[in-house]
Amino acid sequence: MKYCPKCKRIYNSDEPQNCLICARKLINDPTRYSPVNIITANGFELERIKAALTDSKIPFSVQETAKDTGIQILNAAPPENCSVFVPLGFYTEACELLTGIGAMKEAEELNEDDKKKLKEECEKSESEFSDKSNSFLSKLLFIIMFAAMIAAVVFVADLLIPILNPHYQ
Repeated sequence: MKYCPKCKRIYNSDEPQNCLICARKLINDPTRYSPVNIITANGFELERIKAALTDSKIPFSVQETAKDTGIQILNAAPPENCSVFVPLGFYTEACELLTGIGAMKEAEELNEDDKKKLKEECEKSESEFSDKSNSFLSKLLFIIMFAAMIAAVVFVADLLIPILNPHYQ
């Protein structure tokens, strides 16, 4: 078994030496605690997957995908897409569970076109992620500056009211 430390995906031993998505060199025989990206989901489906894994006592973690804009932090919307990770030791059990609840299909081998699409999508998302993270940070900075400006206006108004209206208490 081979493992990509960047994409957190596993490959059969007969697969190539590099990850099909990110082209990073694969590691032979990862530990049973290595996180494996098992599925990407959102909304109700994500909650259903989390509940099934929790009920089965399978440890997991959820992380927003690189394609997410981060805007949900500002408006409290749920994340667009999240990757679900399980330790390698629980991978088979988790796959059977998620297949049983209909969250994922039986393991299928990717054809060459799908592999190319995944690789192109990964490269595209990496370049977009840096652009979107800069955009998110600029929006966050704008919101902080706007709040500071409102606070400054209120502070100045509180100082000027007694001067302009001496009868105000």
